[in-house]
Amino acid sequence: MTTLPDPRRYRTRGAPERLLELTRASLATGDPIARSVHNDSLIAEVRARFAANEDAAVTAALESATSAAEFACLDQRAREAAETPLSTGEIGARLFALPLAIVAGGRSGAQLASALPDIDAVSALLAEHEALGDVQRFSLGNALCGVERLETLSPGELARAHSDARGDALARLASHFEPDPIVLSHADESVHLRFLVGAAWVSSEARRWIGAGAQFENSVGYSVRGSVGNAVGKWATPLTHLLARQLAQAEVTVLPLARPPLPLALAASAGRAAQLELSFQLFAGGALRRARASIGEPTVMVAAHRSDDALRPMHGEVRITLSSVFDQAMCDAFAWPIGPGDDLVAITASITGLLAECRVEGVVLVPEVQPDRHPVHTHERLLLTVANIAPAGAAAVDPDGARRQH
Repeated sequence: MTTLPDPRRYRTRGAPERLLELTRASLATGDPIARSVHNDSLIAEVRARFAANEDAAVTAALESATSAAEFACLDQRAREAAETPLSTGEIGARLFALPLAIVAGGRSGAQLASALPDIDAVSALLAEHEALGDVQRFSLGNALCGVERLETLSPGELARAHSDARGDALARLASHFEPDPIVLSHADESVHLRFLVGAAWVSSEARRWIGAGAQFENSVGYSVRGSVGNAVGKWATPLTHLLARQLAQAEVTVLPLARPPLPLALAASAGRAAQLELSFQLFAGGALRRARASIGEPTVMVAAHRSDDALRPMHGEVRITLSSVFDQAMCDAFAWPIGPGDDLVAITASITGLLAECRVEGVVLVPEVQPDRHPVHTHERLLLTVANIAPAGAAAVDPDGARRQH
């Protein structure tokens, strides 16, 4: 077994819908050229819906997806559709964002700055290294924006703003880019996701604009150890040092890890994926050190859990637990949320790959989808441990042996 079962519940195929028909046509072909043609047709159809203020039709099609592949394909095309094309010789403003996975710790209650004091230095560094490709003119805001606020901006709203020749609509989006302070709830290191949002003046002739010609098949592949579409350039290390100096304060360690700039519609999901992988790396490193220092090598259980939220059936979680037969009280756990378009194979590979790098041999991939809640203590979330491993090596839920997570 090399991957986990999928805990998400999708719709069964219903009445024909134009957007989903185009999506399925794209997924059905193995020819890259034919797929590109299908994707272009799908993007054009989505743009037409956005232009007619029919965002609800795109949302309804996504909610009717019958698989993760369908959802991911349509969702990605919808985000790409936010990049409205420029006419030949035209120059237009396009919003982009630079995701920052900020690792911070050291003093509980500490609050990091919610805006950078010298954004001009950041802009100069990005321009020097051509981080935005052929773009010669761009402006970058100094606010450190939270992901939740960015996610309230729909691709349709962004597409209509990009289509506004006067730029008034782009200016009205400023409320989505307010600063979001980082407050450390404990002294241990934790990962906080923030974004620097900017506007780039892009020419129709630009070949290396961050959105031009890039293929982002699934945002979950955007990882702190490797990225889809745009690679981290030579600007990453000096930018980390520059941001660390601007965010520094007494008794707090700050490591801001920048990911490649992306068109705004793609940035939030890419940033969340990077934050999750980095958070899991921190969790695994700390939990393994504690286990090896006390009881030796732990057993790692990796299980897919369905969501009991009736409003989110296409979601789930991968829960990773460290436990030991030598200490029944031990249970360190990490929950990796799965969105409706996430690539579960890639997530499983990321988890098992990191565990392999940490030389963990006792990894159990649970072959069956698990419930969200403990079967007896139904108000508590279920966590499987080494106590759930049957003699044949299969994992089964034992109400007396399973851990529960509040």
